[in-house]
Amino acid sequence: MAAQTAAEITFRIPELLELILTHLAPRDLLLSQRTAHAFRSTIQGSVILRRKLFLEPDRKLEDSLFNAHATSKGSVSRPGRKPENNRLLLRAFPGCYPTITLVIISNSIDRQARFGAAGSHSQVGKRPLSEQWSWDVCISFPADARPQVPAAVSHPEASWRKMYLCQPPCSELYLVRRWQRGLRPAIIRDGGIKMGDFVDEATKSKPGLEGRDWHVSYISSDRDWHFEGSIKCSSVEA
Repeated sequence: MAAQTAAEITFRIPELLELILTHLAPRDLLLSQRTAHAFRSTIQGSVILRRKLFLEPDRKLEDSLFNAHATSKGSVSRPGRKPENNRLLLRAFPGCYPTITLVIISNSIDRQARFGAAGSHSQVGKRPLSEQWSWDVCISFPADARPQVPAAVSHPEASWRKMYLCQPPCSELYLVRRWQRGLRPAIIRDGGIKMGDFVDEATKSKPGLEGRDWHVSYISSDRDWHFEGSIKCSSVEA
């Protein structure tokens, strides 16, 4: 029996194989599961590797919103590391994969809503205007036809269905048109929205949530639904 090579011995040790695989780009990591059973079982059993493939949530950046007007050494705080959009989805859905955009959110709309409900200037005036950086995930989908995709993409067990749109995951998506966002979420998943959730909702005969259909006025001139949702993370001061 031929002696095992150093590489073969290394690949038989799950901890070492996991360490090696962490250095692969996400697409190479995804495809490496075809290399050997040991590769696939190591990837499927590793939270670290599954996070790289957007199969497990990575919440390191969550809950770090800060005041956009706060200063550090006399300058306005700047956003830190950008959340990751899932570029693995680009191959499956070239025109519908998610992107990440930096925005500033404020409570100005909420203040107006409170004013309308309470009818009192004094109640509104006591609440200071607050603005914060926020990262938004943006994605679109055809409103009148499912995208043409290869047969492998249409398989019910295709890996893209289990992948989150971004890391950290977004739990709510709102329909948007021009500069207007819907008042209520169009899609909600408390644990994070996966691409399978998104496609399933967008391809329903009557897409909607809690009996409220998506209004056709949100279909843009390119015949797409457009969505955005805040990722619960931002930055700390440099």
